[in-house]
Amino acid sequence: MTLLKKILSRLIRKKYLTNLGSEKTFDEKYNELGVFNYNHDGFTINYGNFIKKLDWSDITQINVYKVDSMTIDRIDMEIVYGDKYFTISEDLPGWYQFVLKTKEIFPTIPKDWDVTIMQPAFAKNHRTIYDKEIFKLN
Repeated sequence: MTLLKKILSRLIRKKYLTNLGSEKTFDEKYNELGVFNYNHDGFTINYGNFIKKLDWSDITQINVYKVDSMTIDRIDMEIVYGDKYFTISEDLPGWYQFVLKTKEIFPTIPKDWDVTIMQPAFAKNHRTIYDKEIFKLN
């Protein structure tokens, strides 16, 4: 188990086990693809009424930040493509595998952004982890 996985497991184990009667373990949550489907060129998110297909090459920027929810922080990711964007959060099924996939597709994304963004607690910690103008897609 990686250090990040251990930290996240301890931090959110109770949240997942009590969230809406979910009985999935952290490992199950960590390994699931959730609402994401992947292909060579990109991905599709299918969540409720939101369906979005996007090619990796269309992404112009990825921003991450924390949202203070009084007793806990939530990590959000803003996916920018051209002059449009959508936001996903760590509560979305498949989040962990999506984060891993973005690190694989965009090797310039800091490998530890998801650990470092946690500190300090309850601070927004906005970061741009990918910008197409600066980093070129491999």
